[in-house]
Amino acid sequence: MVGKAVPGVTLPIVNTEGDWYVVPLPSGDRAYVASWVVETENPLRYVVFVDTTNLRSGPGLDYDIVGKAAPGDTLPIAAVEGDWYLVSLADGNRAYVANWVVKTNLDEGDVPKVYIYHTHNRESWKNVARNAKGSSVDDPEINITLVGGHLGEMLNKAGIRSLVETTDFAERLRVQKLGFSQSYAESRKAISKAKKANPSLAYFFDIHRDADVPRKNTTVAIKGKNYARILFVIGTAHPNHAANQKLAEELNKRLNKKYPGLSRGVISKSAHQGNGEYNQSLSPGSLLLEIGGANNTLEESRLAAEAFADVFSAYYKSLKVK
Repeated sequence: MVGKAVPGVTLPIVNTEGDWYVVPLPSGDRAYVASWVVETENPLRYVVFVDTTNLRSGPGLDYDIVGKAAPGDTLPIAAVEGDWYLVSLADGNRAYVANWVVKTNLDEGDVPKVYIYHTHNRESWKNVARNAKGSSVDDPEINITLVGGHLGEMLNKAGIRSLVETTDFAERLRVQKLGFSQSYAESRKAISKAKKANPSLAYFFDIHRDADVPRKNTTVAIKGKNYARILFVIGTAHPNHAANQKLAEELNKRLNKKYPGLSRGVISKSAHQGNGEYNQSLSPGSLLLEIGGANNTLEESRLAAEAFADVFSAYYKSLKVK
């Protein structure tokens, strides 16, 4: 025995050996602790090296090689950046390794890839909303969160693990005495927290219901059923919006191919036309989806969510076979 840790002490895990964690000590030495006597903040994920593999100083082949890992080595994953894992080394330092040259201890479906949230979470429909004064069509219970939740269910059934944010942002604004214009700042806090806790997240869908648009413009009949149409909104007030635009256009194309007329297209908005950013600077996989409008129904919107889940699942899985 080389020492004791008191209750409440937190130490990073730099490696695993069977049922034991390797942890660094303040002295610079390492020690072992049994996995069954401690709790970890997140499920431990690690890479397993199959061949001798280069470790790099950054997430790309242009970065310097800072070391090598031997076949059979395992290193814990500290973060995910695109196609690269940031791993913790035994000496306490960190390095990057490409995800296509290693295996992980978790299957792809075991880590969340999609985060669904609702910046304007109380958006509802005229036929059910308890608050339908002026331009507001809101309800604290029957609202757009039921659509996002259904989307999450469909993606999870398709094998794409998804997280659905349940925070009542409208209530947070009320408690803090903040205006409606601060909605995106509030949802941004939730996104950032989710990203930190789940570095595997790659897609972020903000689900909305469009305004009081004529029903004929937001509804389409497909095989005898009415669907709420989907509009993609891309904010251009950040330098990397082209990646968001590319994703939206690809899904728009796929939607209209399999569900003709379901998509209303892709529109861009600058800071002069709205928020302009919509938290999309946080990830190239961020999209804002307007599902139907105030004159649609919950059921029509749920059908649209099912169609989007169908198309996105096919898109996502197509990336895995390239």
